[in-house]
Amino acid sequence: MNNTTKTNPRPRLVTIAAALQLAFAAGFLIAPFAGLAYGADVQAAAEAELIRQGMSPGILAANNVHFDEGGYALVLPVTTAVTAALLALLNLGGRRAGRILTLVIQPIFLLLDVFIFTSQASKTQYLQNILGPGADAQAVLDASESVYPGWLLAATDVRMLTTPLISLAVIVLLLLPAARAYFRKRPASTPSIAMANA
Repeated sequence: MNNTTKTNPRPRLVTIAAALQLAFAAGFLIAPFAGLAYGADVQAAAEAELIRQGMSPGILAANNVHFDEGGYALVLPVTTAVTAALLALLNLGGRRAGRILTLVIQPIFLLLDVFIFTSQASKTQYLQNILGPGADAQAVLDASESVYPGWLLAATDVRMLTTPLISLAVIVLLLLPAARAYFRKRPASTPSIAMANA
């Protein structure tokens, strides 16, 4: 007696989408790891530059400006990374909920990336407004970034450019007909029984 069960093989585009989600998750862990490894030195370098300019480093804490990427600043990137990784695992497992949640959450990740990009683009002006016209905000930022190794800064720049593209690619891939068919609920398969003639 032979039992055969029909399976719905995972399309390559779903595998690619999940792999991209895992890459997305890894990208969002760059900042937390950098903060843990270099945070204290980065903060000290920024404060030292303020002292060099004749300003009190306390102005940063008074305005809730931190360069060390620690504490609550880790919550958003770590939560984003964990969520993306879980969605990838659900999609790899062919879970319909994974595709649905991805199509809801991945656009939010895309908006988050846009927000991060605009925040980074305006951070010099933001810091300048806090420090006042007599300060050199760019020098403070340069001093803080000089602590990081060059490869880490390059990886951060690559992450900022690629993660929005990854989000778009994942959304498009999971909207394609092959992905829809793969995640569609399938009726439970019934075993076919072959009986040998005696």
